[in-house]
Amino acid sequence: MITKSDSYNRILEKYDDLPKQQKKIADYIINRYDEVVFFSITKLATTLQVSEATVVRFAQNLGHKGFPELKEDLVKYYREYLTPGERMKRSIEELPDDPLQYKSHVNREIQLLQDSITALDNDNFIKAVDHIVNANRIYIFGNGGNECLANHLTFRLSRFKLKAVQQSVSGKNLFEKLLQIESTDMIIAFHFYKPTVDFRRLMEVCAEKKIPVLLITDSLIPPMIRDADIILLAPRGSAGTFHSQVVPMAINNALINGVASRMGEKAVNALQELTEMRRKHYFNNFSSTDMEE
Repeated sequence: MITKSDSYNRILEKYDDLPKQQKKIADYIINRYDEVVFFSITKLATTLQVSEATVVRFAQNLGHKGFPELKEDLVKYYREYLTPGERMKRSIEELPDDPLQYKSHVNREIQLLQDSITALDNDNFIKAVDHIVNANRIYIFGNGGNECLANHLTFRLSRFKLKAVQQSVSGKNLFEKLLQIESTDMIIAFHFYKPTVDFRRLMEVCAEKKIPVLLITDSLIPPMIRDADIILLAPRGSAGTFHSQVVPMAINNALINGVASRMGEKAVNALQELTEMRRKHYFNNFSSTDMEE
């Protein structure tokens, strides 16, 4: 018997094996689950221009008797795991101590960091560092809450005079950026939980153009990792909770230090050049009045 939340994950796991018409249903559920939970079978079939029999076969492919049972399972998943309120509630409930005590939150973050030590493959970490150092250009993708991670890594790598470019685009504009990327470049993608349509398109194009991809993620489901060349696993907390970004940020810092170590004097000289430019063109132009302000 399929348990609550299994259906959503089974869609992701079985996606590649689904017939074309059933993939249309899977795509719609993955990206608009909050709408599907209110749909009838007729509404879903009409919206996607497929037959109701196709919807039934899709549900049966996931182990259900029919669409009503699939919908019930998705409703449970939506109510118990996906709403921001429920996720925050679960996060607070998981804290072993008083949620109004700062140490409770810090201890949770420390535990995630400790978990990441065994979760992250160090051979992959070394490969990631080497790819970054040797790439012609580094395109760093992160949308939504992951944009800050992409921005941070881009900022730090650029200080070593590496050609790092942040990308936070979606929809058809994504292809405008991918047009410029060559096989001598590399992609770093921050993507968690489930593969979105934009993420899948990104990975498909990279596979076609043979562009190496470093994926920083908390999910090892096949549709997420299939086309990634290097995977760095970043635990962010239990399913259905408000996820922490402390481990992805720690991975950023580790990559930055690893790259600096690999580059050696080149990294040090780049930072020294930055310091000299600031001293010559910025600090030396300050008057005492400017400094007071």
